[in-house]
Amino acid sequence: MSKKTMVFTMLFAFVLGIVSANAADIKAIKVQGNIPINADDPFWTRYGPTFHKHTVVDLDPQMITNPMWPAPETKWVNVRAATNGKEIAVRLSWTDATRNDIMVRSQQYKDQAAIMFPVNQAGEEPPFTMGGDGERVNIWQWKATWDKEGAGSTGNKGMQDLEDQYKYMAMGSGSYYMYEPSGKLSGLDTAHTSGTKTGSLAGRGAGDISKRQTYTDFGMGKNEGVYNPGRATGNMLSDASLRVSPIEDLNAEGFSTLTTQAHQDVQGSGNWSNNRWSVVFKRSLTNSDANDTQFTGSKTPMAIAVWNGENKERNGQKGVTQWNTLHY
Repeated sequence: MSKKTMVFTMLFAFVLGIVSANAADIKAIKVQGNIPINADDPFWTRYGPTFHKHTVVDLDPQMITNPMWPAPETKWVNVRAATNGKEIAVRLSWTDATRNDIMVRSQQYKDQAAIMFPVNQAGEEPPFTMGGDGERVNIWQWKATWDKEGAGSTGNKGMQDLEDQYKYMAMGSGSYYMYEPSGKLSGLDTAHTSGTKTGSLAGRGAGDISKRQTYTDFGMGKNEGVYNPGRATGNMLSDASLRVSPIEDLNAEGFSTLTTQAHQDVQGSGNWSNNRWSVVFKRSLTNSDANDTQFTGSKTPMAIAVWNGENKERNGQKGVTQWNTLHY
């Protein structure tokens, strides 16, 4: 991106009123030993080394591209950071009166937060609007739903589905269901490519709700044996066993280009308590993944975004910052 284009972009954002007056310097404290990912560990709280090193960063409306969002619920976020010479960790916390960590019905929205870094640490800053063509950014996005489902530890058995919201829902249509024909899914009955509730799985709960196992059902969601195209093709949104933590490691090169990385490298966790979310993101300073930001200097641009599920915020509808500077 040329300097002329950058100036135009920033001027455009300024006219729309989204450039914060609080572009912050965030300083990671240097510590010895492990950095905990538990957001409420004493390390991060009142008597920990980061307590007096926090920075409050203002969040602004997303008013650059549709769907614009002039009134995000979250107005500011408290930021702390730490490094032990091998890893970098960032903790965000913000007020939120509602815990939105279930999203299986169409009227539900989830709480989320993300931090973003340029992949190329040597060049000019890419647009803070998720990068630009040839100017890739690395985004770490935490999802409250993944946290509730135990991402990184419970696999698919922790996933929520419609039966968790509607206890007595009817399964299937006309007592008919389909099996994944490729045989890639665990628990598959390979003797069938399709079947009915009187088939060989009937005795395991396919036709009798009282016989269902604790997490295997025979209609949707957690089902290990029914046709699930997303899971069969390795889609992390469908297959929770691919998630290493509640944080998704992503790349983007501008609007509508957000892409899940094939290799997930970011650890972390979140906690909601006393009307406040706290989330920790942690990764090694360097690795061999060319799609990841490599923390090889002493500072990097970092942008922040927060979504409030109760306010029906999703996709581009969020509170955002421009580039801040993370010193490490």
